Amino acid sequence: MHKKPAQQQAEFFQWFSKMGVHHFDIQIRTPIWQAGEKTWRWLNPIYNISVGYYFLKLSPWLKYMNVGGADIYMRPSRDGHHPVVFLDDLSVERATIVSRKYSSCVVLTSENNTQVWVGIDRKLSKAERKTAQSQLRDLGYTDPGSISGDHLGRLCGVKSYKRDCWVNLLTTSLEKKYSPKLTHLSPARKGQACVSLLSMRPSQNGSSQSERDFGWATGLLKSGKTKESVVRDLLDTAILRGKGNPLLYADRTVNKASLLL
Repeated sequence: MHKKPAQQQAEFFQWFSKMGVHHFDIQIRTPIWQAGEKTWRWLNPIYNISVGYYFLKLSPWLKYMNVGGADIYMRPSRDGHHPVVFLDDLSVERATIVSRKYSSCVVLTSENNTQVWVGIDRKLSKAERKTAQSQLRDLGYTDPGSISGDHLGRLCGVKSYKRDCWVNLLTTSLEKKYSPKLTHLSPARKGQACVSLLSMRPSQNGSSQSERDFGWATGLLKSGKTKESVVRDLLDTAILRGKGNPLLYADRTVNKASLLL
């Protein structure tokens, strides 16, 4: 049986504190009904909050928003140097393997699907975190479409309206920390390894970022990923780039890509 939400969140943030991460960003996605159909709107991010501020000031409001139908996301403060990386869409079995091998925080986001935060043996920049994720991807430990140095993860102890289920803290572990291979890369090679999502996109011939996003979305749809999942991934990267109206951009790009299938 899962622990109460407040206890889950306390253990969740305690694990990050033990890893040396003390400040976080919160992102909220709220439902909007238009012509009888539900769409989603991202509220302005809440940047660089401390754990104390979260529990004393923010937690009651987030609970209120979640009860009202909002999905709640978090990540260590963007653009900072911190010693954790994010892994997406792992089965419970795969997440258990990771947690037994490395210091990990495993969040159950839906039936047999998890998101895992992995402790690193040093503080990494955003570009270095992308490299570490890519190396863990090559070991089969993360979704290839979710390589981002500042990826948003689900907050535990709240309800997911995307999956219509609760997001629960599954386990935390304090095994050895993962040691990414960064020092053995030449500057040119390191830059190539840190391209994140762009390095995985099937079309690299576009002359603009929009064309590369379109090619990437087409490739993921052809591989069997759902439109909603691709929109989510593209939305996150668009937000990180500061794209104007990122949700509309992601929706239009994925809808255009789906017409080719």
